[in-house]
Amino acid sequence: MQRDEVIHKLKNYFLSEVLESEDTRLDETTPLLEWGILNSFEMIRLFHYINSEFGLDIPPEKMMADHFKNMLTITDLICNRLEN
Repeated sequence: MQRDEVIHKLKNYFLSEVLESEDTRLDETTPLLEWGILNSFEMIRLFHYINSEFGLDIPPEKMMADHFKNMLTITDLICNRLEN
């Protein structure tokens, strides 16, 4: 799966499921944790989404803030897990 496709799916997820809007200002570098878009509840929902959409489980050692700063870091995590 291409990085652009993963980013596109993540952006659609955040817009429809988390923000429930069509706010086009959300981009790959929007600080999701810093802006409070991702909180503990939304993280659980995101893990479920990643599992259902990409067939991936996020192992505990990867559940670090560095991997969830923005859509680029989440995409890196997903793409790296898909390659392995």
